[in-house]
Amino acid sequence: MGGRACERRVVLGLRVHRLVYAQVSANGRRRGPGAAHNVWAMKKTVLAGVGIGVAAFTISDVVNREMSPVGETISRFVNTSAGWLVPLGLVAIALAAAALTVAVARTRTSRAGTWLLGIWSLGVLLAAIFPADPPGQWDNPSVPESVHGFSAWAAFAAFTAAAVVLTRAWPRDGLLTGTTVALVSGMILFVVTLVDVMVSRSLPPVVGLTERIAIAASLGWMALAAVRLPRVSR
Repeated sequence: MGGRACERRVVLGLRVHRLVYAQVSANGRRRGPGAAHNVWAMKKTVLAGVGIGVAAFTISDVVNREMSPVGETISRFVNTSAGWLVPLGLVAIALAAAALTVAVARTRTSRAGTWLLGIWSLGVLLAAIFPADPPGQWDNPSVPESVHGFSAWAAFAAFTAAAVVLTRAWPRDGLLTGTTVALVSGMILFVVTLVDVMVSRSLPPVVGLTERIAIAASLGWMALAAVRLPRVSR
């Protein structure tokens, strides 16, 4: 990717991200008869973003035959014939995360959880802007790959922490707690297989499968949190 093209994608992505935050924040500050409608609007934004992300990643796995979804992470599929589906899904998830961040901020139950969700949103957006390298380049990554990888690591870590913090801060919810446990377990499994691929390659190449499990749990948590959010909104 050329330097100017990459710069344009960064500027455009950050502008869209900032616009969504501003719009959702403005809706969130309203009170009175329209408040319930605004909560529902934020909920729909989260669910729509999650749905688009799931659809984009699923279609990418189905139509692309160049790589295996078991052995390669989702971001590697940006280098295939239908690679545009990957940034589409990532941007949709980033915007959904931005809406969820503002919605959670309105509950005023956990400032730390809110900030962690914000990091998740920004990290996913940066991962969409900076594409991953083709498979097999772990030892000599490009600059976009390095930014993509660091952003993804930061996003996953922040979201996992946010899920734990918010689950503990909100009223007890058995389904949300179970989803959080699945999320943490999936993330641990993904990290183990990813580190193995990067360092020793002693395990079967299933990092693509474990990443998809972790992402499925993450998106499930986002959707469930959005649905249950009115119970804890103030």
